[in-house]
Amino acid sequence: MTSPAPKPWEHAKSGGSEADPLAARFVESLSYDTRLYDADIRGSLAHARMLEASGLITPEDLAAIERGLAEIRREIESAPAGPTAVGVPGAWPGWRVELEDVHMCIEAALVEKVGDAGRRLHTARSRNDQVALDLRLWLRDAMQAAAAAADKVLESLESLAERQGDLVLPSYTHLQRAQPIALGGELMAWHAMLSRDRAEFLRLACASAAESPLGSGAVAGTSLPIRREQTAEALGFGGPSASAIDATASRDEALDALYAMSRCAMHLSRLAEQWILYCSTEFGFLTLAEAYTTGSSMMPQKRNPDMLELIRGRCGSVYGRLVSLLTICKGLPLAYNRDLQEDKRHLFAAYDTLMDSLAMTSRIVATATFHEVGGLDRGHLDATSLAEYLVNKGAPFRTAHQIVGSLVRRCDASGRHSLSQLTLEEINAAIAEAGVKGSRASRDVQEWLGAANVVRRYRSEGNAGRSGYREALARAIQARRARASEPEAETTRKSGPEAGPPPSLFGEPLVTGKDRHAQAAAEAERYASAYAAVGRTLDDLPYTEEFETLYRNLGAEEAGLTRRDVFHRLHNLRKAGKLPRAGRAATAPPRITPEEEAALRAMVESAVGTLGQRDQLPYTPKFDELVEAFNARVGRQTDRHTVWRLVAKLAK
Repeated sequence: MTSPAPKPWEHAKSGGSEADPLAARFVESLSYDTRLYDADIRGSLAHARMLEASGLITPEDLAAIERGLAEIRREIESAPAGPTAVGVPGAWPGWRVELEDVHMCIEAALVEKVGDAGRRLHTARSRNDQVALDLRLWLRDAMQAAAAAADKVLESLESLAERQGDLVLPSYTHLQRAQPIALGGELMAWHAMLSRDRAEFLRLACASAAESPLGSGAVAGTSLPIRREQTAEALGFGGPSASAIDATASRDEALDALYAMSRCAMHLSRLAEQWILYCSTEFGFLTLAEAYTTGSSMMPQKRNPDMLELIRGRCGSVYGRLVSLLTICKGLPLAYNRDLQEDKRHLFAAYDTLMDSLAMTSRIVATATFHEVGGLDRGHLDATSLAEYLVNKGAPFRTAHQIVGSLVRRCDASGRHSLSQLTLEEINAAIAEAGVKGSRASRDVQEWLGAANVVRRYRSEGNAGRSGYREALARAIQARRARASEPEAETTRKSGPEAGPPPSLFGEPLVTGKDRHAQAAAEAERYASAYAAVGRTLDDLPYTEEFETLYRNLGAEEAGLTRRDVFHRLHNLRKAGKLPRAGRAATAPPRITPEEEAALRAMVESAVGTLGQRDQLPYTPKFDELVEAFNARVGRQTDRHTVWRLVAKLAK
């Protein structure tokens, strides 16, 4: 028998795992990591272009690598069985299990196509920093996709609230009836939970782009003259990672993503549990569409909420993936260890489970029908409302609580199930017994009793009655419309070399290689100089004459750049540490109340996800709408610059 060819990374040995089928199967990750092919090719293109700019490969090598990787991408994506299928008819032939993983399969295919140019691609790179990079690029896309999937559930909740939000339901604490609410109030509670999840996914998409591990090598870096800043910028990162050891050994981004997915799965599981109860005969609040129930193999009458039960059950598997990766990481010495290969097994499985659960939840919510709830006069849901009525009549709340408690006992003892069945005389007698002087109930007390009256009376911000849910729903719909009218956000644009180089900042012809790097440095320096000249901090700059001066001095309009483009470039330079500390804030933001701060924070989070993404707002229609909504809320005429200063202050 002929011995298998040695693997490219095992020349110090006479043989490897390919000699034993079990060892080959045990060590491979190709069966689940082929979904990284796009990230791997993007990273390789950026790395190759950096090597050429650094003089480590020739322009001819770069051209061959670019051509070969483009061919490989086309072959993978046109495979009849799909781009990620392995070992089945129609799979891309380059997926060879003996090469262990996606990275080596693509490299081997490249070498077959372009020869030595393909062998030079791995210069100053290890599989360790390669997989760390690919994982972060995949996470960026995956978290954006998860945010979009969560947004579909939010849209379904909004639609259901628009259709049926005014229905009155009991709320529950300890699974006992508490206060009456509007259905819309409950729906917007689920909306609030999943809005936080959506915002967290978007935050993680940005966080995964903070530092590029590419160029860290196997553990300690390289003695070759590489330019890590170039690959970081080309791939949309804020800059290169600070520690080569940490960059290759850390899986914090994966753990953060798994926690966010676990929390979202928990929210879906809670909704599923609530709705499973609601569609039982005992509750009878809800009917699910037939497509999302199943029958019984024995009992002909059954319509079981199996999809909701599976959402509830699969939450546990997402939790398990988080605990598994935490356990893998807990005892690892520095730096890279092969244990970390298992990260993708857990991350991908959790992601797939969550994405299916989000899609199913969206469909269930979109087709659900709630019903009028009978018996809302049972359980004394209006007891708190009666206590608040007495507070309005001058009674201290604790005394009012005592009075209503005695009236509940009176109802229960006399077989009356509703406080509205009490006579005015009985209510006033209880007030007198409590020693409250100068306070009496009158006939208007009936306007405070009964679930429907209570739901109409709620007035506090965020209440679960009609006014509260309608206000929350209006904000959510307004934010959705703003997102729909806004051009695709920078964080969701596909980054990477295959999308082409970034547009020139000053309308000059684009160049490649060393000249491109020099041009980027010159452009950054020009921006930094223009910024220093205006003498105003970045958070104090938007919507000022100083910004207009900077915009003119850069010649941005002639170059076809908008004010939003210029502000984003300044923000990115600040993140990369390339913007000087210059000037001071010319104005201080005005003082506003804690309630106004909370309202502004909610508006920003509805618009862009988190305060950390606030820099997406200036010079957009979305921000103009936010300013208008804020002024309507607080009854002021605050200009855009001042509102921006308030937003920047909140973020700090």
